[in-house]
Amino acid sequence: MSHQGAVYCRVAHRQSARQVGIDQREAGCRELTARQGIAVAPRRVFLDPQATSWTATGTSRPGWEGLLRELGSGRVTHAVVFDVHELGRRRPEDLDELLTLVERHALVLLDPVAPDGGAELNRPAARHALLERARSARRGRRRLADSVRAAQAEEASSGRPHGGGRRAYGYTLGDYDLVPEEADVVDRVFTWFLTGRTLSWIARALTDECVPTAAGGRWTSTKVGRIIDAPRYAGLRVRAGEIVREADGTPVRAAWKPCVSVADWEAARALRGLTRQSARENRPAERHYPLTGLVRCGRCGHPMVGSAVDDYPTYACTGRRVAGRAPCFRYISATRLEELVDEEVLGLLDAVDAREASCSAPAAVLDARTAETRRRHQARLAELVELLEGGVPSADDQAASREREEVAARIRAENRAVVLRAPDAVADLGGGRLSPSAWRRMAPSQQAEVRRYLIGRIEIGPVTGPRSVFDPDRVRLVPHAC
Repeated sequence: MSHQGAVYCRVAHRQSARQVGIDQREAGCRELTARQGIAVAPRRVFLDPQATSWTATGTSRPGWEGLLRELGSGRVTHAVVFDVHELGRRRPEDLDELLTLVERHALVLLDPVAPDGGAELNRPAARHALLERARSARRGRRRLADSVRAAQAEEASSGRPHGGGRRAYGYTLGDYDLVPEEADVVDRVFTWFLTGRTLSWIARALTDECVPTAAGGRWTSTKVGRIIDAPRYAGLRVRAGEIVREADGTPVRAAWKPCVSVADWEAARALRGLTRQSARENRPAERHYPLTGLVRCGRCGHPMVGSAVDDYPTYACTGRRVAGRAPCFRYISATRLEELVDEEVLGLLDAVDAREASCSAPAAVLDARTAETRRRHQARLAELVELLEGGVPSADDQAASREREEVAARIRAENRAVVLRAPDAVADLGGGRLSPSAWRRMAPSQQAEVRRYLIGRIEIGPVTGPRSVFDPDRVRLVPHAC
């Protein structure tokens, strides 16, 4: 069998020193496979762009799961994984899975950031040592998790606070002593809700009063709803997500002081159920917004998301929701924009060589402007890392550390602008012009893949004429370089 490879890249961990973008990671893997003469079919490039892919087991990681299926299929000879050692440091259980499959199917493991492309990873002694380290770390994590769960179960059984995490509003962290002024706010929240106020009204009232949340942020309807839903505020004991009850069904009281009575909490919960049911029954039929993720505001650069205004479907700017910024209320007709974009897509398809594009197109792409800004930030981050890790400690280290965190945060935001697409989205469309009727007959999922393959972003400019007239000149479609 010829050399057939599968590529896997995961978004940089939050604590990664370099914050290499997933598009840059894919490019590094493709360069390595090209040098080594390894063929990589478009559907064998697996990416996980979400930061949650580094979190606990149970999180959806379609790229990782797809890689494991492909490595176990017997159809590939090489596994190309970006930064195997980062995987081992952050998720040793994943490295254990990967190395076990590589051993079982006699695959070659490559890594573009390892010396010689990861040649050491394929020496039996080195690979065995790496596997043992991963398994040892995995066992250590399991023992720690088991001990934490046991301690939490013991605390829950005795009615003491358990679970860890952030400080709950109204209580101190750890001991769960009441914070009087916050407990008063909780009591007001329940009173307002039981007298007919909505969650959004309560959130606005608390924000207008400049009442901070537990983390110091602003109130939202979601945060208010979490307070109403939480049994802790009625002083009720919870185990494994369920309220502990006596044999006769009476809820068991916990060791900390409540903010509201059990009767008020149960009444609020019942009202929440009725409110949700009414909302579901009165909710209008959901409309699909196929350009979500592609449309951006030309004024502030924020995404524009699908939303209905008086039953009128639009794409509206989300910039007004960002704290500390001037609100932006730009919007555009969803129906007319989608019609215009689909006309443009048919024109773009004429210029694409489907067979050549499917072989060379990357799955992760970033527009040139953002990529250049990111490159400058990454260069500065590298300078700061070298300064902090290689020099003699000085009084300037604190300022440098703050700048490093700020620059890393900017890079993470720029990396989130990377667009993922199916590299072979247009491969089966054949040559010649695709007719509008053929496009309309295409499955929505395939249409979405084609749009994302061709379009980098859709920028919406200001209104220059009557608002009742759709102005196509407001729309600037920026294609990917195919």
